[in-house]
Amino acid sequence: MVAGLSGGADSVCLFLVLRRYCSEHGIALEAVHVHHGIRGEEADRDMNYCKELCKGYNVPVAVYEYDVPGYAAGRGIGSEEAGRILRYQAFEQERLKMGADAVIAVAHHMNDLAETVLFNICRGSGIKGVGGILPVRGNIIRPLLCCERNEIEKFLLDNNIRYCTDSTNSGTDYTRNRIRNEVIPYLQRNINPQTVANIAALAENAASAEEYLAKQTAEYMAGMVTDCDGGCLIRSAVETDEYMLGRIIRNVIGKLLGSLKDIGETHVNGVLDLQRGRSGRRFDISKGLYAVKNTDGIYIGFDDAGSFGTGNEPVYVEPPCMGITYNGLTFDFDIAPVDKIQKISNELYTKCFDYDKIKIGLCLRGRMPGDRLVIDDAGHHKSLKQYFIDAGIPARKRSSICLLAEGSDIVWVVGGRISAEYKITEDTVNVLTVRCGGTEHAEN
Repeated sequence: MVAGLSGGADSVCLFLVLRRYCSEHGIALEAVHVHHGIRGEEADRDMNYCKELCKGYNVPVAVYEYDVPGYAAGRGIGSEEAGRILRYQAFEQERLKMGADAVIAVAHHMNDLAETVLFNICRGSGIKGVGGILPVRGNIIRPLLCCERNEIEKFLLDNNIRYCTDSTNSGTDYTRNRIRNEVIPYLQRNINPQTVANIAALAENAASAEEYLAKQTAEYMAGMVTDCDGGCLIRSAVETDEYMLGRIIRNVIGKLLGSLKDIGETHVNGVLDLQRGRSGRRFDISKGLYAVKNTDGIYIGFDDAGSFGTGNEPVYVEPPCMGITYNGLTFDFDIAPVDKIQKISNELYTKCFDYDKIKIGLCLRGRMPGDRLVIDDAGHHKSLKQYFIDAGIPARKRSSICLLAEGSDIVWVVGGRISAEYKITEDTVNVLTVRCGGTEHAEN
């Protein structure tokens, strides 16, 4: 078992509970501490405390140090989201070392659950969001969801166990902090002292309802949704209950886009409105995905003529350079004389090019109108769209593929072929080697 250990009251309580449980049941326990590179000396204090705590109880601890602000800035995400991604990345790495049956235990408690439910409601959530944090999700368990924060702190006080306090938790800079430090205390003082427990009970009921509805939705989809021309056709849409149809539409959108990130009720309702009109009506959803009503139902698919780009801004590259990120991938660009290159790589995600043939500069981007690829030494070319068709790449995936380009000329379809225009020849003087990492995430 892997236990997340920040040094705060919640994780210290979890650590002590798990240590006793694992000892009594013969289960191996390891702690993982993540230093986020944010709070300076305070973060160093927390790290050293966790090391000493684990040493005192003879429990191994793995410490990961990350530059969370740099990671967040490089991916255009908030520091909270970046920290969460990196924490669970560290937890998963240690879990895999322990074995496929190992689990990750984190210290979310009932107050965290209440905060999450309120946050989701205010943001605009359905039943799934009201369900909040689940006690078990895949390899992750949350044993303290049944405990309120004051119970955890009392346990530590009664047992004379010290812990660290994160000074940023007392502020109101983040939305969650305002809910934690202002909204919930107000509700407890002025509405009901049992606010946290009552919200937790609501979340449990909502999670049960969501589990039932998910099964019903899957049964409806099995009879109503078919794959069609790179998209999905929802049949019998008019006869279906509107709430259930909305769930089906959301699931189809998530399936085709690979994620429901940035998809809200506006997008679902836009598709729902189609069933009230005549055939031929169309609604543009997001990222090149659209819906149209026809005589058979509602078709949701990608507009191949108008769906361009990956949703990310192009990244212009000036080799040599390292650690260039685009669309979840990381690229290294290296230049060397051809006589210093021991082997011209033709691996799937490492390619070599004639550097001196690059005239106007390189760019990492998604596809654009007019893109073309030189396919042979005679200079014959084909459109990128035709290349995708010939390679059997489904229309729904084409806009997510990363390209290394020079103007409208495609140098490399990352994960696919390179342009014959830039390949190494006997006249090559300087070699540009491009390595792409992070492909395991991009492919999932």
